[in-house]
Amino acid sequence: MRTFLSLLMILLSVNCFSKNKPDKHLIDSVQTIEQFKGIYKVGDFYLGKQPDMDIFNWIKSEGVGLVINLRTEKEMEDFTKSSFNEDSLLNNLGIKYISIPISYPDSYNQDYLQKFIKAISENNGKIFIHCASGGRAKVFFMGYLIDARNYTVNEAMDISSKMDYFFTLSLILEKKIDMKLKDE
Repeated sequence: MRTFLSLLMILLSVNCFSKNKPDKHLIDSVQTIEQFKGIYKVGDFYLGKQPDMDIFNWIKSEGVGLVINLRTEKEMEDFTKSSFNEDSLLNNLGIKYISIPISYPDSYNQDYLQKFIKAISENNGKIFIHCASGGRAKVFFMGYLIDARNYTVNEAMDISSKMDYFFTLSLILEKKIDMKLKDE
């Protein structure tokens, strides 16, 4: 009994401690998917532009169980008219589909970030996140890393820069920018 209590105390203390520490394993695991320009793998997450049929079939073979689409309803209506219905296609592939329509600047707020985090946290396994070009997917993924996984802004920016998403001010200044969040 004493050994069990000691082990339980250790597990609880490790768990409490780890909740405040960033999951650093994602930072060095950004992989560019060579056969699909604009698609990246970060741990169990895939991010990028609007997928075509080949990309959807590939993510199915990769074991992705959820697609989060950040395109607006109007964008998806236009896309469906010219290409295919993403929701129906994913249903046929056996992949869960969640749409969180994000438009700038109206949806760039804490409410939409929390919807995004909830969609991720309620699903286990591999997740593909996309918008039209990949920009919204990367911004909201950085928000997820910072808000839900305790990454610093700089760590999240480092990940996004490996996905060809740069904070352009650092390019024109030719200096690395160190950013911190302020508590109010």
